[in-house]
Amino acid sequence: MAFALGTMSILGFATAVSAATFTVECTSTSQLCDRTATLNFTSDGPGIEYAVTLKAPSTHCSAVRYLVYSNDGQRRLLGRTTFLNAGESSYVFLGNNYARGSQSVLIGAEGWIGNCNTGRLHSWGVDAHAYPVPR
Repeated sequence: MAFALGTMSILGFATAVSAATFTVECTSTSQLCDRTATLNFTSDGPGIEYAVTLKAPSTHCSAVRYLVYSNDGQRRLLGRTTFLNAGESSYVFLGNNYARGSQSVLIGAEGWIGNCNTGRLHSWGVDAHAYPVPR
């Protein structure tokens, strides 16, 4: 579930900053989870660059790499993080081709064998925060 954290002004536009916490259960039998989370955000229109910060929860017992995909029917990979340990964060640029209004991206995850991960990613979590990139 996404919620507005507040607003910020970029080039005179009022932009909702969206954030959400997700927990995803995987049904696949590999390191690449077969399920994604949907992060919603509001775009001010083309020309405004967006990014998403992705933070691994402190409860993670092994590293996870997050993958961010377009949610436009094409499911294009927009970017990915390095493998993040519990509490670490990184970001992915989403681009600037979003129409004005409600938009979304898909967030997936890939596991890393180590600690509690013995060969399959069972579940993952993420704190995700979409925002316009300051110019």
